[in-house]
Amino acid sequence: MQSGDKAPTRFVVLGGYLGAGKTTLAAALGKELRSKHGKSVAIITNDQGNVLVDTEYMKDAGFDVKDVLGGCFCANFGEFVKNARTLVSMGRPDVIIAEPIGTSTAILGSVVAPLRSMYPDEFQVAPFFVVVDGTRAAETLRKPEGFGLGGGKLIPSHQVREAEYVLISKVDRLKDDEIGNASELICKEVSDADVIPCSAFSKKNLDTIVGIILSDKVSTKEPKEVDQRMFAVEKASMGWFNAHAKLVAEGRLDINAFVTTLMRRVATDFPPETIGHVKVMLTSPTASAKMSLVEDRMQVDGLKGGRYFTGEGKLVLNARVSASPNELKKAFEKAIYETALETGAQVQEMGEACFTPKPEAPSLFMK
Repeated sequence: MQSGDKAPTRFVVLGGYLGAGKTTLAAALGKELRSKHGKSVAIITNDQGNVLVDTEYMKDAGFDVKDVLGGCFCANFGEFVKNARTLVSMGRPDVIIAEPIGTSTAILGSVVAPLRSMYPDEFQVAPFFVVVDGTRAAETLRKPEGFGLGGGKLIPSHQVREAEYVLISKVDRLKDDEIGNASELICKEVSDADVIPCSAFSKKNLDTIVGIILSDKVSTKEPKEVDQRMFAVEKASMGWFNAHAKLVAEGRLDINAFVTTLMRRVATDFPPETIGHVKVMLTSPTASAKMSLVEDRMQVDGLKGGRYFTGEGKLVLNARVSASPNELKKAFEKAIYETALETGAQVQEMGEACFTPKPEAPSLFMK
């Protein structure tokens, strides 16, 4: 518990679908809060697996990080709160930013509302932000056609309807009319949320979002209960592959060439429409690189230090692809080892997990 002379820690939940740009945006917002406003920021990441690219990325960016593994915040609410309290006890951050899994549902009722209702003395919960990839808004929010999935998705539209603010990401790649079309589409989904076009790279409207985070605005939206079974087929269609390994460079390893070559192999191994989100990060004492792939779109999310390293590096990869666990295991192992061979590295001590997430039920639901 926080002592009576300390204000509650400002708490930000940043939701959104796979590949929306949540992690990159969270890091950019954290850096703005830290550099321009002198605020300390901590991060809580989330995944079904056991080793996260997001956690490594945030640590590399200098943030205190805790992660909730093996399931969504909603199904592990007790651990979620425990991690938040640990971050407060470690350094009493001014702001905690929490990023749920991209396939999470009912976050407003199972995470945001309980947090604001049960822990008002410890946490002041900001309005619920949901991130939508502006370059894929129409595609992401496309509805299923008739009975079954039919090429559309249920989860992203549900996430947007829970939002109090919708952040249209990656608008540095869009023209004004494309931003307008994305905004119009989102407003049809949710009429009671404000829409903010933004970019982690050009920093467009980051100051606006930071202003909301630093304000006294709090989450007030009432959650609507939904039958979680309606999302089961969509969640079960995705296979998850997580890997971590030690890489030993045989000479000078081009870190950018490694992650790019690896991602290109993945992009050719699977049809674009099956690739939900693939993230890879390679770190060494002198350099690091993070890259992501959504469908057939590759993006460099971060480069730090020099381009080359010698000696040992750490590779972490998280993939969400519509394929069986066995298919993923075979394809990704092959891609990693072949990339190492091509770029002059040896793969050692590789650990991996490949699975289809089991259905989850929220720990609690609160209106």
